Amino acid sequence: KKPVGHHGIKKPLNYLKSVAVIAACTLLAHLMFGRFELANLVMVYLMGVIFVATRFGRGPSIMASIVGVATLDFLFITPYYTFSVSHSQYLFTLAAMLVVAIITSNLMANVHSQAKVASHRERRAAVLYAMSKELSNSQTEEEVVRTAVRHLYSEFSSRNVILFADNNGRVAYPSQPGMVESLHAADLSVAQWVFDHNEMAGQGTNTLPGAAAIYFPIHNEDAVLGVLVLLPVNLRRVFLPEQQKLLETFLRQIGQAVGRIRFADQAKATHLQIEAERLRNSLLSAISHDLRTPLATIIGSASALSEDDGHLQAQDKFELSRAIVDEAERMSNLVNNILDMAKLETGVVLLNKQWHPLEEIVGTVLTRLQKHLAGRSVKVSLPPGIPMIFADSVLIEQVLINLLENALRYTPTGSPLEISAKTAEQTIEIAVADHGPGIPNGREERLFDKFYQGQHERAQSGVGLGLAICRAIVEIHGGHIQAHNRTSGGAIFSFELPIDLPPPVIEPEE
Repeated sequence: KKPVGHHGIKKPLNYLKSVAVIAACTLLAHLMFGRFELANLVMVYLMGVIFVATRFGRGPSIMASIVGVATLDFLFITPYYTFSVSHSQYLFTLAAMLVVAIITSNLMANVHSQAKVASHRERRAAVLYAMSKELSNSQTEEEVVRTAVRHLYSEFSSRNVILFADNNGRVAYPSQPGMVESLHAADLSVAQWVFDHNEMAGQGTNTLPGAAAIYFPIHNEDAVLGVLVLLPVNLRRVFLPEQQKLLETFLRQIGQAVGRIRFADQAKATHLQIEAERLRNSLLSAISHDLRTPLATIIGSASALSEDDGHLQAQDKFELSRAIVDEAERMSNLVNNILDMAKLETGVVLLNKQWHPLEEIVGTVLTRLQKHLAGRSVKVSLPPGIPMIFADSVLIEQVLINLLENALRYTPTGSPLEISAKTAEQTIEIAVADHGPGIPNGREERLFDKFYQGQHERAQSGVGLGLAICRAIVEIHGGHIQAHNRTSGGAIFSFELPIDLPPPVIEPEE
């Protein structure tokens, strides 16, 4: 349907106001009469005409010009109280006043009209900018809908709702609760027709005009994305040319925002699928390598024991049994690391945070690793007065164990290790340093990625989860972990934990 134009009818009240302005000018001219020249009285009426033109438009200002000239002639030009003039110069003055008043009123009316147009365009630009800014910040389709519904209601004073199609292409009503501005009923058959044909329909159009609302397709460059259902309070206003342009811009912005979010969701899903496939391949590769080696040792040692016909010495049997136990422990650690990483990533780990002395945690770790640290010198440097930490001690112990095991795996046998701690204003930093070959440049951050295989890791056991678990534990404590090379040789792994409020002091009973 072709939009209907609307020129409007000037309100009669404006014409009455213009007459009132001329009456006020007449009162002022009466007070000036006899003290000022006629030209000054003419200026009073011209100012009144200009005022009417700026406030009430062209029609009332022309009327004010005619009434002003007639009033000036009737009251202030001889012979008084008649519309005749005693001298031709007065006739020229009145004619000139009428021409100047009409020209001035037209000019002022044009300026007033242009100012209104500029103000309307500025307001429309502000509305579009506000909506565009909110839509660009929207991260979900629900946020886009809420923003669009609110702005459409504010601009068109009409309740509305945005409908999207399901995976089968059937338009459905939104499942989330509606807003105050939402339209809570719509003809889904009309909406489906609009979605399928990419054309507007409903009230005021040539298609399905019996519908109570107006249905607009929402699309981007590629396809139709949804349908806007608008229940107009003033149908004529909706079809004004300026409002039609504004509505088309609204629909285009909504379509672009929805298209952007859907594209981002598809890209994210594709990225997650690729990442999942990469992790699956890495996990299978690592597990196949790290399970096959201990299994081969276990099978070989068990076979030797089971097939022994009395030729094995007691020491040989002990070593074979010890090998079975050691390799079984390696496999158990491998499975535990995988399970721990899964728990940390899914967020099922609940922190049991309590106050613990750092010395106690370090002592527990050294005790648990006593067998593995045999033949190693471990220097512990904890400054006096170091504050207690508010953390899950089991998990922090696991971080230190993983860091020490990593150092044991990649440093020469017998080389010393160091554990140190220091405090800053809001954090406490705990570090494990070694005297090994160090970290290749540019790989400091990648060391903490899951299944990352470093320069010498192919020859070592493990699936590359130890440092990843360290980072996950430290981050859920609100901390940060990092690694870098030491100037004196070797590498240092350090993590920071926030210093919380000190534990309450329990006063002794008297």
